[in-house]
Amino acid sequence: MSAVSVTDLVVALRHDVMEVTAHGDTARQVSGVELLDPETGEASGPSQLLLGVGLDLGSTEQTARAVHIAARSSGVLAVKASGPVPRQLLNRAADASVPVVSIGLRVPWSLVQRLVSTLLATHRDGQAREAVLGGDLFTLANATAAAIGGAVAIMDTGRAIIAYSNLPDQPIDETRRRGILGRTVPEEALPDHLAEEIWRSDTVARHQRPGDLPRAAVVIRAGDEVLGSLWAVFPETIAISGCEAPMQQSAKMAALHMLALRRQLDADQDSRNLAFRTALDRPESTDVEVPLPSTLLGLDLPKPAARHTTNNLRLLDLFAQDGRALGHQPALVLSNDRIYALLPIAAGDAIPVETLVAHLHERAARALHLEITTVSSGEVSTLSELRDKRRDVDSALDHLRATGVANGRYTTDELRAELVHKRLLDTVRRDPSLRTGLGERILEHDRRHSTEFGATLLAYLRHLGDVATASAHVLIHQNTLRQRLRRAQDLFDLDFGNPAQRLQLELELSCCAGSVTERSLEAVTAPRTVPR
Repeated sequence: MSAVSVTDLVVALRHDVMEVTAHGDTARQVSGVELLDPETGEASGPSQLLLGVGLDLGSTEQTARAVHIAARSSGVLAVKASGPVPRQLLNRAADASVPVVSIGLRVPWSLVQRLVSTLLATHRDGQAREAVLGGDLFTLANATAAAIGGAVAIMDTGRAIIAYSNLPDQPIDETRRRGILGRTVPEEALPDHLAEEIWRSDTVARHQRPGDLPRAAVVIRAGDEVLGSLWAVFPETIAISGCEAPMQQSAKMAALHMLALRRQLDADQDSRNLAFRTALDRPESTDVEVPLPSTLLGLDLPKPAARHTTNNLRLLDLFAQDGRALGHQPALVLSNDRIYALLPIAAGDAIPVETLVAHLHERAARALHLEITTVSSGEVSTLSELRDKRRDVDSALDHLRATGVANGRYTTDELRAELVHKRLLDTVRRDPSLRTGLGERILEHDRRHSTEFGATLLAYLRHLGDVATASAHVLIHQNTLRQRLRRAQDLFDLDFGNPAQRLQLELELSCCAGSVTERSLEAVTAPRTVPR
């Protein structure tokens, strides 16, 4: 991969993507792009465009560390600001001769990474390839066809033919004719389209099916991401040996075109995301346009690493791309380290929402090596329902996180009993008139006399009077538990034969559990796990 100056980089990507805000050394070369990692304090290599994802521009400590990392590595700092970039950051960068570029608020960080990586991969002879972003894929297909003497078609990863050459007298066979008419790779040619030697290499591969004209194909790639493939059909009389270099260069140019097309998709995605965020964060809003009816999906993932924010961003990108590829137009929001997705139910020929969620789980595990936990709501038809469903999804995810259950797919219907129980507890906790004070009296007695009636009673009530299970839960003998129950009945005038009193006592003890320090009571009051 070659290098490009900061000035040429901004010119090539255009000012709606990136502009210089602190000039520093704008002749500085950029040879790669990576996420800024303030925790390690180092860039992975010199001359990197350091993406300040999550960088708090108002924090003197964070911005000082970011400028220091960029200065030590001869890098360039990329930031996003909702207004002018803070003067203290600009001054510090100028003092260190660090160029700072500002990324458009509507441009996803992931798109910046892909654009820069592809630009560097296609850059040559010291000139930024701004011209590549002009024109369209059909023009590129015709130019390539003229250069190699064949007929060209460009496909995306979903086997759709998104552009093809239409020069006069170019070769054509039945497979090409049917593909252009249907704008998709014909079923019988699909094994050739999916051949591993094409997708796992950047070299030009040759193919010829019985009855077809000879073909050559090359993958279209942006950095490590595969965007599609470029195919050429040749007449029997022409030598294919000279087509490799033009086809490889055309594939690199096609990558920029396809990324530019994706920019429009990303702009539409951002618009949906903004409306969705407004609907979630401003309950009073009544004029927000979000796709309904839909299913609300909440997502948690483990937090073992400093890369947690990076993982969330990668998941957002995966959900958006795969959702669109499978016929949905998802709206996505990242809020408080939790991802929310609004998945339209009536999506034409799209796969069912349940199938999409299963696919996203599998893709996260296979492509990103992440085991995630999701909770899906029932159907959401109105904005008021959306806010109610979010409360249920949040409660369910909190419950699953607290109990430490295995990652997987859940629905609010599966967790309904736990959600109702939590809502009852919240209601009783907020309204003193719903409490008799019995729970407080029992726990106060435990504090004064170093007894454990609260934990014992709650275990007994939670396990529906099963003495063997309850005693095992609080680590005492069954006879000891029975003795405590009899003593508690005498001390607090309890009637275990009264179901209403049993429910009241369980709720009150659960509400008071936060003020108790005994480990046994904490264990008993943990939310219950979900049978799978």
